[in-house]
Amino acid sequence: MTLPLLDGVKLDGFPVEQLYPGWSPASRNVVADDFSVVVFKEDATGKQACWWLEGDDYCASHVLTLDEAARKRLLVAMDRVFWPLATGVLGAPLPPQASPSCETLPEIAVNELSGSWIGGFAPHTLLLPSGHADSGEALSCPNGRQITENRLTALLAAQRGQGQGPLIVSSPFTALPLLAQITFQVQSLSVSRFQDADTVFYLIWNEAFPALRPSFYYPDAPMLISDDPAAAMIPGLILGWYARHPEHVFLIQDARPFRAEDFGVGQASGFRSTPPEETPPPSPSKEAPSYTLSQPPAPPSHLPASGQRLKSRIKSLFSRR
Repeated sequence: MTLPLLDGVKLDGFPVEQLYPGWSPASRNVVADDFSVVVFKEDATGKQACWWLEGDDYCASHVLTLDEAARKRLLVAMDRVFWPLATGVLGAPLPPQASPSCETLPEIAVNELSGSWIGGFAPHTLLLPSGHADSGEALSCPNGRQITENRLTALLAAQRGQGQGPLIVSSPFTALPLLAQITFQVQSLSVSRFQDADTVFYLIWNEAFPALRPSFYYPDAPMLISDDPAAAMIPGLILGWYARHPEHVFLIQDARPFRAEDFGVGQASGFRSTPPEETPPPSPSKEAPSYTLSQPPAPPSHLPASGQRLKSRIKSLFSRR
């Protein structure tokens, strides 16, 4: 059997001459240093799987199952791509220079790499169920930021716009109205990025579980509030999307801020509604109320430099390697 994409590849010291029925190699790409990846596809279902090679030797079928020493060599080699993204665009405003990308690599391979990298080389993300928002109590984030009463409850009640205008939410940190900068799809996840001054957070809807509330991801904390069964994969999938899509730089740069005219009936999501106080009916001589947006509360006088803290925490981990 001739398998051109597997020329020279050895499995347990022997050339690869046959595969499981219905599977065929779809691509072979150099990743970093002496590592490469072969992606296989099952013809009947379209499912994909990876073989990770070091030189011409098969090492594993997933990054997580690589020998520890080999996995560390591979992930350290990916620092040049993931480090700038993790300390910049993922949880902070865009850095001044564009980051390297791996847009030529298959999606499945990049997602394995990004998930393994952020899990092993970045601070551990605190994962909380969405029920923490139901009480309406204030929440203290791991990095010291405070989310005051009811803001998180309102945010997790956000609904994606369906022909009702742009997605607008109230910032959980300052209560300012924010327009989603970009929205992108990663597998079954619809991810919207929001930026409030130097603070970046995400709302993520899983189309496979439409009854779930959105997940809230705040990378600088780092904290993830979610009931999604695959919640632990969300940070890596977002990081992997940035790595595969260098055009994110231009999309975010071109994103326009919230404007008063964006705020209209049916266009805002995630704003806490409070019952109006009882007031006597207006006299006929008074003018009808307008629908202009009231002046939002002023942001706190000091907002932390989110990117710097994340850089420091990741750097401390690297200093111990």
